[in-house]
Amino acid sequence: MWLSLLPWGFVLLGLLPLWLFPRQESIYPGVVFLLAALILAAAASLYARVPLGPQVRFFWVLGLGVMSSVVAVTASRDLAEVPADVAVMAAVASLLGGLVFLVGLYFLLRREAPSLPAPAQMGLRTQEGILPYGALQALAPSLETLSAVRPVTLLLLHTRSDQPGAELLQYLRQPDMVFQLKPGQFLIALQGSNLEGAQIVFRRIRQNLAIRAYGVLPLQGMSIQQALVQLQGELEHYYLTQH
Repeated sequence: MWLSLLPWGFVLLGLLPLWLFPRQESIYPGVVFLLAALILAAAASLYARVPLGPQVRFFWVLGLGVMSSVVAVTASRDLAEVPADVAVMAAVASLLGGLVFLVGLYFLLRREAPSLPAPAQMGLRTQEGILPYGALQALAPSLETLSAVRPVTLLLLHTRSDQPGAELLQYLRQPDMVFQLKPGQFLIALQGSNLEGAQIVFRRIRQNLAIRAYGVLPLQGMSIQQALVQLQGELEHYYLTQH
């Protein structure tokens, strides 16, 4: 909560000269700058709710908050008789705000990603570590958010109908998740793996288990449901061309 209020505090700080120095007769373009400062503060406040890592959120909100303060000082300069020293301080603050925003971008490029909630925390039951289709629907928003900041690749496997899903877990890493869509059909969500990494995982599984067909797709710019439709289409195309 306090992080979303921080930008508005910066705006009030930038408007402080209005109470300390005499007003000017003209309100233009000061009012335009004031509106821009409010919009920046609103954007920064919304960034506080973005599902990214805590360091990215903090530095982006802080950077945009400082920038909104600078624009508010510019508005105060046009609305009141503000000394030149205040404008110089605002210019320095604008450089600081840009640098802070870049620090947040640095943490984002390091792929600081929100962690997926544990299935137990969401009241989801697993069977020997395998999640049901309902769990996929519940975790879909988290997986889609995660895919925006780090690679998430979906691997759809069609095996024999009596294939125990638990056997797949020994070929995966701990963060990876396995969902059983129906008997013999499993969706694996590989966290932090691109297409090349997914192919390595698939070859490791195929060497030990009987795989009838498979599809692989990066979860990027699409929903889980859209990805499933595309993967199912790949399986159907495989069966049509092989039989």
